[in-house]
Amino acid sequence: MKKTLLALFVAAAATTAGAGQLLEAIVVRVGDRIVTRTQYMRRLSDGYNEIEQTSPKADWATRKAEFKKNLIDEIVAELLLKDRADRLNITVTSDEVKDSIARVKQQYGIKSDQEFEESLQKSNMTRAEMELRMRDSILSNKLFARELRPREDLSDKELRERYDREKERYRLPERAHLREIIILRPDNPAQVAAARQHAEELAQQARGGADFALLAKTASETATKDKGGDLGEVARGELLPELDKAVFNATAGQVIGPIEAKTAWHILKVEQRLPSEVPAFETLKEKLRKDVSDEAWQRDYKAYIDRLRKDAFIQINDANVPTT
Repeated sequence: MKKTLLALFVAAAATTAGAGQLLEAIVVRVGDRIVTRTQYMRRLSDGYNEIEQTSPKADWATRKAEFKKNLIDEIVAELLLKDRADRLNITVTSDEVKDSIARVKQQYGIKSDQEFEESLQKSNMTRAEMELRMRDSILSNKLFARELRPREDLSDKELRERYDREKERYRLPERAHLREIIILRPDNPAQVAAARQHAEELAQQARGGADFALLAKTASETATKDKGGDLGEVARGELLPELDKAVFNATAGQVIGPIEAKTAWHILKVEQRLPSEVPAFETLKEKLRKDVSDEAWQRDYKAYIDRLRKDAFIQINDANVPTT
């Protein structure tokens, strides 16, 4: 799976306790709902775990700091939503939870209960915790469907006006459609000269009219050989500097190389050169519609939470928020 199940549920509402269940320091109170220090720490730990499983290590510190900075506000928003759902008598049935779990299994390609349990264990989550978070997520979606206006269904005329105003943000870079033949540099120094000669011979055959795709299938030493060396579209700046310069100084149909890099010799065929361009309106229309709808929903959600905050009793005990 691309992400663990934790990544799917970590943003779901926090577990809360009633005031009568208080056994330790309170971090957040919204109405009668309480989040304790232990519950806050678990939520923080889950968030950190999700970051470590779904982002590069170099980004961990920044993303963790941002997550912790926003966590109290997120918890307050979630408790406000639960309180509002209670006031509107919005509930979630067991069947709805089961149906949602079945959809998650299908989405992640999970075919058995054992596989599902193993996925939960990898996410450091019990089935009961997952079901609670799923219930909270369904509850929020029901509330949004009732209280927030539907995502904007803009007309083509309105989308066209937005396209004309903002089309530069959708501009595609200069690109080239490439095929490649890769000959790897041998570990044995005595074999390097022969490998270089082999690469040069392949390049000569390609320039002499040989079928480049067939040469790639039979001689290339990288995974793209199975696709006849098809590398797809590559944008200017994505390749190694020496390859990038050669490709974007070449014309369509030209064979380049062999270009010697640290670990291999590269032979490239420029199948097509594609200029920097803004896609046509019809190509971008549905993306424009989604972008506008997402922006509108986020704006409406923030305004909705702000309204709920004004009428709610909210207490945040900063002294009880862990500093680590």
